[in-house]
Amino acid sequence: MNMKLQLSMAALATAVLLAACGGGSNNSAGVLPIAGTGTPGTESPVAAEPIPARKIDYCEAGPGDQPETGLRGGIPLTEMSPTGVVSGASANVTFKGFWCGARKVAQHKLFDRGAFGDLQLKDRCAYASRRDGTTDALRKAINDSVPYVGTIVFDMKTPTKMAITPDDDQVGHASFDPAGPNPYGKVLRTPAMIRAYSALELQGNIMVGAYKDNGPAGTNPLDVYDVSDCLHPVPLSTTYNTPQGNHDGWLSPDAKTYYGIPFSGTAIIGSGNTVNGNKNQVVAGAENRIDMHVTDLSDPKNPKPLLTWNRLELPPEVQDNPKWKILNTTHFHDVSTNNAGTRVYMALYGGTNSLGGGNKTAPEERTQRCGNGLLVMDSSDIVNRVANPKLKYVSFTSWCDEKQMINPEFGNGETASAHATEWVKHINGKEYILSTEESGGGLGGTPSGVCSHRSYARMIDLSDEKNPQVVGTYVSDANTQAGCEKNLATGDWAGMTHYLNFDDRNNMRLAIYASAYAGMRFVDWKDPTHPVEIAYYVKETNSNDQMDFTRPDPRYDAENCLYYTGWNQGGLVSLELTNPEYNPCMSRSTSVKGQVVSDKGTLDVTVEAGRNGNGAPAVASMTLKGQGHTAELSSVTRLGSAIDADGQVTATRNSVQIDGEGTFDGQPASFRVMVQDNASNNGVFSFACTSGCSFKSSGYMSGGGKLVVSQKS
Repeated sequence: MNMKLQLSMAALATAVLLAACGGGSNNSAGVLPIAGTGTPGTESPVAAEPIPARKIDYCEAGPGDQPETGLRGGIPLTEMSPTGVVSGASANVTFKGFWCGARKVAQHKLFDRGAFGDLQLKDRCAYASRRDGTTDALRKAINDSVPYVGTIVFDMKTPTKMAITPDDDQVGHASFDPAGPNPYGKVLRTPAMIRAYSALELQGNIMVGAYKDNGPAGTNPLDVYDVSDCLHPVPLSTTYNTPQGNHDGWLSPDAKTYYGIPFSGTAIIGSGNTVNGNKNQVVAGAENRIDMHVTDLSDPKNPKPLLTWNRLELPPEVQDNPKWKILNTTHFHDVSTNNAGTRVYMALYGGTNSLGGGNKTAPEERTQRCGNGLLVMDSSDIVNRVANPKLKYVSFTSWCDEKQMINPEFGNGETASAHATEWVKHINGKEYILSTEESGGGLGGTPSGVCSHRSYARMIDLSDEKNPQVVGTYVSDANTQAGCEKNLATGDWAGMTHYLNFDDRNNMRLAIYASAYAGMRFVDWKDPTHPVEIAYYVKETNSNDQMDFTRPDPRYDAENCLYYTGWNQGGLVSLELTNPEYNPCMSRSTSVKGQVVSDKGTLDVTVEAGRNGNGAPAVASMTLKGQGHTAELSSVTRLGSAIDADGQVTATRNSVQIDGEGTFDGQPASFRVMVQDNASNNGVFSFACTSGCSFKSSGYMSGGGKLVVSQKS
């Protein structure tokens, strides 16, 4: 995979036409001066300055890629189904998938249970939860009583195998589970873990799961687990209930505080009447509504409520701002904190035609359009555990504030619903919020009104937290105005930016968007004003009656440079990037020379493998003699992390895997070489034929030999 320079904002119309034929891009960015001080939203508007023409980079297909054939970020109807029918009894879905700069490493279909929830990684383990029930014909019978419904514990010792941990200790079982070990493996089935959606959170050795969405009092459980032994999670608390539901959640970096966001579905205002000038008429009982609840986990065995928060606690000038109409907006969606936990960042889920519903056809005075954006709150009281803690207002950034509209595609700021607001520390040392949106231009064949708003990702500079500033935006071609109109005319589908994660939250360069039908989108934000889409992966269909889509936050295994993603029908999938610039495991090198002692005898081994720079091809040589055989490596097909590690070699940052072709006993063959460096020239060498021969052997380097694995500097 390499990068190709294409297009400019000055040629947007031409770009869309080109994109329809498989090329083109429409990322854009600009930097504007920040307005003067004062209550955000009340100062004089600052007009967006023209954005200079800028060349756009995007992924160009390389060997082994299967690139998109229509608009970038969209799926042509003709690719989804030969008959054009993608839902209902006569559906005929045959989609084969798209990918560029990324490849699938492994997949587990999770028993075709559907409705993927959330995902967490810990050491060699992965945890995959379930969102809720589903009504599609194949899976409508699956409910909470089925033993494989819950949060599944995976052993990723061999990343390509995705093995569910055997059920050997009966921890986390519900009363209706089998009396003996669960035949499906270890599935956490305590009250909240049965449906821990976006409130499956993990920090350090603590994992929490909170039951999805709202239920009556006493039916919104929060479970706390000790995962210090990741294969054997131990429940610390399974009887606590949050005051309302948990559509989304956040566990602070010190694992002492949990923030939960219910999904209420009703705006605070009623008829849109006003009293006292601009003050909205509040629905009776709205003062008791919960927009966010906070739980003290300082003692994880005894969770305690810290506070509940309602947006009516915001300052009057914020509530009553006539441009924002914050009380009109249906609910909040996402929450995160900075590392210190002293700031809370919330996504106010507005937009005129959002998936969240509410006021879609209302007159202007009731619109949610501008009550859509980023709310920053001071949470120092919570960190310091003061008596009767309060969240204190810092700022609100509306997506339709003029100074935030740095992309011409924004129009009047009418975009999809603010979905995620995630704090990061960039590689430039500055703090930012990355935001995403839910719904998009022709999402999933639901065209009604969607071209009035598109799904963006924003990079928001927090240098002045009272006046955050959007400095960069990322949008796919399928989510532009012209792209959306094409989708509606042809029946093609688009995705949305939706969920996200990062290569490193504390040294962030890459953002990874789980973009529903647009799949996984990998975006390089090295320049915060100029995002570059460097890879994507859109998975094939998992059944013939529906398309598959990715939903939870992806997670990154930094030791093995693998991204784990959830797919609603397809289960758990792992990916790796194929460009060494973005996959540091591909730039590992190894040098081995000496005798390897195994239970089969001694091998004389010489290995040299590595790259001469990020963009250079892998080069390797290997000779093996002993145990009655000889082998020589002549070409490399993969150099990277030890994804097939098994037995003596483990998949860790001090291991490397070389797949290649050559000769074995003078005949053509393919084989796999793995080296694990245990320091001081001690370590493991492993050799296995993969085709053309059947020999395999592994053992430890004997004294006096050399065995080194080096990391990218």
